[in-house]
Amino acid sequence: MEQAASPWLERAGRTVNFAAMVMVPNAASATNRLAVDLSLHGYGGMPNFSDTSCGPRIRLVPHDAESAYWWGSARLGDGGTPTSGLAPPYLHRRALSLLRFVLTRFHGDPERVTVTGGSMGGAGAMTIGLMHARHFARVQANSGQAIPRLHRPGRITTQARQWGSPASNLPAEDGGLGVWDEADLTRVLAELPEARHQHLRLGYNKDDPTIHFGALTFASPFTGRSLREAVRAEKVGSLIFWDESGHVFNPADPVLGSGWVDTGWNPITHPEAFLRRDLAFPAFTDSSLDEDPGDGGSNGLRSYNVNSGYAGTPSIAGDTGWNGAVAGALNRFLRWDARALVDTIDRFELPLRLVDGTGAPAPQAGYPTLGDVLPAPGNAVVDVTPRRVSGFLLLPGEAVRWEFGAATGTALADARGELTVPRLTVTTQWTTLRLTRL
Repeated sequence: MEQAASPWLERAGRTVNFAAMVMVPNAASATNRLAVDLSLHGYGGMPNFSDTSCGPRIRLVPHDAESAYWWGSARLGDGGTPTSGLAPPYLHRRALSLLRFVLTRFHGDPERVTVTGGSMGGAGAMTIGLMHARHFARVQANSGQAIPRLHRPGRITTQARQWGSPASNLPAEDGGLGVWDEADLTRVLAELPEARHQHLRLGYNKDDPTIHFGALTFASPFTGRSLREAVRAEKVGSLIFWDESGHVFNPADPVLGSGWVDTGWNPITHPEAFLRRDLAFPAFTDSSLDEDPGDGGSNGLRSYNVNSGYAGTPSIAGDTGWNGAVAGALNRFLRWDARALVDTIDRFELPLRLVDGTGAPAPQAGYPTLGDVLPAPGNAVVDVTPRRVSGFLLLPGEAVRWEFGAATGTALADARGELTVPRLTVTTQWTTLRLTRL
């Protein structure tokens, strides 16, 4: 373990100290590069110097000493809410600089870096992991607000002391968008190509009173899209899940418990369905096995609260006021075999399947299964979009022939040169998706 500290950070005439902690397994070496987790803490927190666990990976835990939502602050005059100047994302630069130090100094694997966090750390993980997606293989975030303007009133007030008010919307950079819209991840997904090639694992909580479930389902005032709609519309690789737990899954769902959504599947370390920054993978969308998270409306059980939305009591099953399924997931059970990937100028091949493994049936009617147990024997019908393609690159409008078992067809690349093969029937048996140019 090493602790790194910067002696000062000049902001508004003040000296701000911050720390970062790095945990490195003894096995790390120039010939055995290990995966790296960049772990971001929640609001008001700091690195836990007593937690030196890291498992088979390198952990980097930096500090947001100002609780500036892993973004940064505008310059202040005499204190209070800033009304002029810039609100630049200097905390992004600090995190990326520390990451470069760890990759170089401790032999981290640059192709297998995950950025993780919960609450403020979840928002930071999504923001850094999407706005700088070329540096990361994966984003894992729980209870993260992706649309700053949708924060509860109290958080808007505290965040305004860092960024300026939403009404003033101080620019993030010279000549750039205002910070409240620059940091809107529904905008980022629509405008930044690298963001659409990221893989997201996102968890939300229907009885969370702090970052309520509207963080997933409410529409951005800037783009008109919710986070769920943006991920779906932009065909972003993701596993999104929710239940009736409290903030950052604490306390756990009263029926499902914790860790119910899979059996420890980590796509960085999995021997078949693994992610690397330098490998293509399939983004799944609109699976027929998806549960319905709802549209952010009421199921009639509770009145809306501006702070907690329709959240109920985490210890009481079924009392949430949000509509849609009490618990569920999007793009669950879907896997690929990265070992068999073919990604050349003329051909793209990747085997796909459903996993049906260890776990348990649904504990009650209306709830999902536990672990990797399929809800019923059968298949999933799903759209598939190749992401991080390096060889089989397409021009806008280019036609492609696709084969998937006995099914064949043609598809056209969209105006961005991105291709989606619609409505493939995926079973528990490996079937190879093959793409060739016409």
